[in-house]
Amino acid sequence: MEDDDIQPAGNMVPLALAVFGIVLGGAGLYFGLSANQRLNPIDETVSASQSSAAQIEKVINGFETQITELTAQLDEQSKTMNRLRVYSSQSEQAVKQLATELNTNREQIVKTAQKLNEFAEAGFRPAQARTVAETSSTGALVNADVSPAAGAATTYVIVAGDNFGKIAEQTGVSLQAILDANPDTNPRRLSIGQTINIPAK
Repeated sequence: MEDDDIQPAGNMVPLALAVFGIVLGGAGLYFGLSANQRLNPIDETVSASQSSAAQIEKVINGFETQITELTAQLDEQSKTMNRLRVYSSQSEQAVKQLATELNTNREQIVKTAQKLNEFAEAGFRPAQARTVAETSSTGALVNADVSPAAGAATTYVIVAGDNFGKIAEQTGVSLQAILDANPDTNPRRLSIGQTINIPAK
C-alpha cells in the first residue's frame, strides 16, 4: 500500500517538468515575438539612416563637384583679369605715346604756321617781284620767283586775291602781253590753283 502511495508522486515530477517546460517555451516565444517587434522599427530606422546617409553623401559629392567647377572658373577668371591688366597697361602706354606724338605734331604745326606767316608778310609787297615763296590753300609752295628772265617764258599759279593787273605788276610784264599769252583764260574768272602763262619780257 505504501508503494502505491509513493508511485503517483513520482509520476508527478515529469508532468510538472513538462508543464514548466511548456510555460518556459511560451514565455520564450512571447519574449521572442516582443523582441522581434521591437527590433523591426530599429531595423527600419537603421535602413532609413543608411538611406539618409547615402543621400547626404550624394549631396556632398554634388557640392564637391560644384566647388571643383567654381575653382576652375575662378582660375580662368583670374587668368582673364591678368590678361586684361596687361592689355590695359599696353593701351595706356600706347595712349601716352600717341599723346606725346600729337604734342610734337602740334608744336611742328605751330612753327610751320609762324614761318608761313613770316613768308606771307615778306612776299606781299607792291611794285616788287615775288622773290619769296607763297603758300596755296593746300599748303604747297608756289610761285617761288614769278619774274621771268629776259627772253624766257614761265608759268604762274593763281593764289587768292590775284588778277591779271596785279600779276603784270609783280612780274614786270605788260597786262596786254599776259592777256595775249592766255587767250583761252577769262581774266574775270580766275580760280585758285589755275596755271597761266607768263610771256618773256
